[in-house]
Amino acid sequence: MTGWGAFLTDHMKDRGWSQNRLAKEARTNPSVVSRWINDGMEPGIKSIRLVAEAFGVPVTRALLAAGAVTADELGILPVVAPDPDLLSDEELLHQLDKRMRQRRTEVIVPVPPENVVVDRLPTRGSQLRGWAPLRGD
Repeated sequence: MTGWGAFLTDHMKDRGWSQNRLAKEARTNPSVVSRWINDGMEPGIKSIRLVAEAFGVPVTRALLAAGAVTADELGILPVVAPDPDLLSDEELLHQLDKRMRQRRTEVIVPVPPENVVVDRLPTRGSQLRGWAPLRGD
């Protein structure tokens, strides 16, 4: 199966669509969808656009899947997270500091606990509350 065929089947599976449903949504013939998936037939630019609209995905993603353009042609650079084991101690500390600063800017709103009784003025009753007299001398 081609990249385009895999793109179609993955998105159809995610949505629970049949080939007929994709054909209807993309305004094409079901036999064309079948040939894209089973025979590796290449789609035209117009069909790629209609399929992208049907799936609700960016046209660039569909163009890449169909092999109509390359990531280089679109200027897309792969994003790779660095291996923490390859970072120096200073780089690790810098990243931790950066994250901690971001967290400090978050607003924390204290929520008062429910059903709390607060004695405003201490009275003899409030001082003795919770105490039980000793018995049995």
